[in-house]
Amino acid sequence: MDLLSLVLYIVPTAFLLSFGHCAGMCGGFVLAYSVRLNNLSKFKAFIYSLSYHLFRTLAYILLGVIAGYFSSIFAISSKFMGYIHFFIGIFLVILGIGFIKRGEILKFIENDKLWKKLFKKPTIIASKMHSLFGLMLLGFLNGFLPCGVVYTFLSMAILSKSIFMGAFIMGIFGLSTIPVMLIISSLSNLISLKFKKIALNISAFIIILFGIYNSYIGFLATN
Repeated sequence: MDLLSLVLYIVPTAFLLSFGHCAGMCGGFVLAYSVRLNNLSKFKAFIYSLSYHLFRTLAYILLGVIAGYFSSIFAISSKFMGYIHFFIGIFLVILGIGFIKRGEILKFIENDKLWKKLFKKPTIIASKMHSLFGLMLLGFLNGFLPCGVVYTFLSMAILSKSIFMGAFIMGIFGLSTIPVMLIISSLSNLISLKFKKIALNISAFIIILFGIYNSYIGFLATN
C-alpha cells in the first residue's frame, strides 16, 4: 500500500471503531480525567484533554516503531514475509469476527494480565497527579492498554517492514481516534447504541476483508 491508500484505509476504519469499541474500552479513562477539568476554562480544559490524547498517540507511535523495527529484521525473504502476511491475515479475520460477536474471542485477545503487571501501578500514580504532566503520563500509559483496535493497526505496522511506516501507521491511527474521544461524554448521550453497533460492524467487516486480502497475498508468496 502507498501512503494515500494507507490513510484512506486507516482513517475511516479507526474513526468508526472509535464509536463502537474505543468509547467503551477507553471511555472510563476519558470520563475520569474529564471530571478534573470542570474547574478549568474551556480553552484550558481542551488543551489538557488534547494533550492526553496526543500522548496516547505517542505511545501508539512508539509501538509502531518497535513493530516496524522487528519486522524489518525478520524480513529475511519474501517467502518468510509471506507466512507473516498469511498468519496476520488470519489473525485480523478472527479479530474482526471478535468485534462483531463481542464474546470470548475478543476477551481472550484483550487479556490485560500483562498490562496490570507492567502499567497498573504507574497508571494509578498518574491518575492521582492533578497536573498537565500527570494527564500526559496517563494518556501515554493508556496507549498500552490491550486493545483489539490497536492490534489491528499494529499488525499493519508489522507488515510495513519499516520503522518509519510503522510509526506513520500508528500515528495516523491514533490521530483518527482523537475527534471522537475528545467529545466522548457528549457522544455518549447523542449517539444511539444501534448506531455504535452499526459503526463497529462496518469497521469489523473492513478488517475481515483486509485480513482475507493479506492471507491471500501471503498464500501467493509461499507457493
